[in-house]
Amino acid sequence: LELMDERNALERALLHFAHFEKQAERLEDRRYKITVTYEKADEAEMVIRILSFGPMVKVTAPQYFVERIKEKLRNQK
Repeated sequence: LELMDERNALERALLHFAHFEKQAERLEDRRYKITVTYEKADEAEMVIRILSFGPMVKVTAPQYFVERIKEKLRNQK
């Protein structure tokens, strides 16, 4: 994920994914790369959690997960 730290988004994301293995890396001022490791069984929950951050987050990998996010957004539209 790429995350823009607006409205305490970084803090919220780290708390939101607290029970998952994760790494956070600062890319530039207020922009971070967060890598979250999860079990396949948790994928549907991950989609919902990630979408709850709205435009402050961008899923960058893996490609199948990017497509799953896009599909969920199309269905909501």
